[in-house]
Amino acid sequence: MKFVKISAAIGLLAFATPALADMTANYVGPNGAMTMKIEIAANGDIRGQTGAPNAYFITRDGHGYMIQATFDGPAVMRVEDMATVMAEQMKKIMPDMPPPKSKDAPGFTLVKGGEVTIRGRKGIAYYMDIAKDGKPIGNPIVVISTDPDLAPLGVAMAYQFNMSVTMMGQVLGDTSPLKGMQDILKTGAPILFTGLQLDTVNRDPIPAEHFVLPAGPLDIDGVRKTMGAGPK
Repeated sequence: MKFVKISAAIGLLAFATPALADMTANYVGPNGAMTMKIEIAANGDIRGQTGAPNAYFITRDGHGYMIQATFDGPAVMRVEDMATVMAEQMKKIMPDMPPPKSKDAPGFTLVKGGEVTIRGRKGIAYYMDIAKDGKPIGNPIVVISTDPDLAPLGVAMAYQFNMSVTMMGQVLGDTSPLKGMQDILKTGAPILFTGLQLDTVNRDPIPAEHFVLPAGPLDIDGVRKTMGAGPK
């Protein structure tokens, strides 16, 4: 379903934070199978895009927008409207599912490990703890660098994830892995984030038009249509 695909992109594309100068960060997945580009303007505007060319995310003045290509041109959707539509759809799919509580949440927590090196950068690794016994397993889920040169990226990622959690909370509730990731992202910049590794960072000026919305935001019914949800 379209709304599921779009919601999956939100965690990768929603970024917003003040910055001292323009910054572009490029992440890459294993074997280059997936990429993510984050552009941070000096005034705090953000644009993020994965390897998929038909969707990207812009944050302006602390408000997030997803831009989705359609046959009628680019569709601009407010994050809060997308959250409303996703919550509506989840209720349709699972009408009897109670809102999850953090203490009952299935899945895993995150546990701190030691220092690792990702593409020449050092950081502290955090792992899944499925048994919730404090013992890390598998490969790191996130690796955090405290390099001051990456501080704007760290603040951006933390702000972004908080926005995503606020939005997805309408669907998922306050689950412990999300809360754990929020706390971790406050400590520095992720040089590895759910499989994506920080590859290159530069401070070249970014054209202001990169952060301009290509159209006015859709109303809620337009968001439902674009996300494939149909009328309420």
